[in-house]
Amino acid sequence: MSLKARFEESAPQEEAEQFNIHGVKVNVTPSEKQFAQDLFDSLASIPTGRKAIEDMKKYKVDFYLQTALGTAGGYFDPENNQIVMAKSLGMDFMEFALVHEARHLLQNNQGRDEAEAQNLDYASRLMINRATEADAQTQAIKACKEWEAQGHDAPMKRFEKHYKPIVDAYNKSHSLSDAFKGWYDDERIAASYEQGYDVEVYLEGLTGRADHRTPVSLKPADISKFCGGERVEGFEEFMESKQARQVHLLTKTAVELYDEASAAKGALRDPSLANVPVRDLKDNPAAQMYAEKYIKETREKFSPSAGSSAAKKKALKTVMAAVDAVEKINAAAINGKQDENAQKALSACKARMNKEAKRFAPHTGMSRIAAIKNDRLR
Repeated sequence: MSLKARFEESAPQEEAEQFNIHGVKVNVTPSEKQFAQDLFDSLASIPTGRKAIEDMKKYKVDFYLQTALGTAGGYFDPENNQIVMAKSLGMDFMEFALVHEARHLLQNNQGRDEAEAQNLDYASRLMINRATEADAQTQAIKACKEWEAQGHDAPMKRFEKHYKPIVDAYNKSHSLSDAFKGWYDDERIAASYEQGYDVEVYLEGLTGRADHRTPVSLKPADISKFCGGERVEGFEEFMESKQARQVHLLTKTAVELYDEASAAKGALRDPSLANVPVRDLKDNPAAQMYAEKYIKETREKFSPSAGSSAAKKKALKTVMAAVDAVEKINAAAINGKQDENAQKALSACKARMNKEAKRFAPHTGMSRIAAIKNDRLR
């Protein structure tokens, strides 16, 4: 343990107190109060920041700073009505990150929560997850541009460092509509959110309770009101495009395995899965890199040795066999080819999951909050 770590461990820990800053309930330690004051003062200096503050006041959210957020930079927690930010972000990042999270607060109160309370099919859930993230980042770049116009360019520089595809899209015509669509161009962001919202959540739910309600399919018009659809040119057409709907094969496979397990427990199958397109890997080095990265992470996180029961261990063996098949299919796809043997092996894994799931003991099901807390501000 370093000298600094020992000092921090032995130093008296301050208790957080609640302060009213610009009308928002801010929960920080006394020594953090000035940082919080500076943060909210910065938001109050621009129109988009003032809108974020007004929404935080209107919906009575609690703001917190925390040290131990792991890889998460921050998140909006709808169950507890809290916005939590990592102390390590730094002011220039936290300025636009708080605008981002305040936008999620608004989305939740404009109908996202009610929409997701239904048994949505995967295509609808994917559409909401992506559109709300794209909308929150569009709001963030809007704030960065307002700060930049005032001569405060640090947030914009930090935003561009982390989210260059969105900035490049915005710069084509200085259009918020293009910024929104630019979110979908970022292979790193798309892959990371698929891993957090989909692959991990659905695989963790394999042995959970099945939802026996009829799957609900939403149209783009149904979600427009809570994800800024009015400022996106051709919103409905874009939401139906391959660019907006495509996922990595690993992602689609995880959801299909979950669907097989649910069907084995008597739930209706998800009819949307057949029409979810798989992302092309040929001539796309970034997509190839992230496909490989998340295959590796999935192997590490869902190793059969991590199974808490014999049934779970067996299910995870099937998951690993499916991941092996996905890796081979991807390798062929990179060269514009097909691996028929790997495709057959993947189909066999899905059938085996359906058979094995009949023996699963239902316990905890998939929770939306597990997905929401994976909003890591990547």
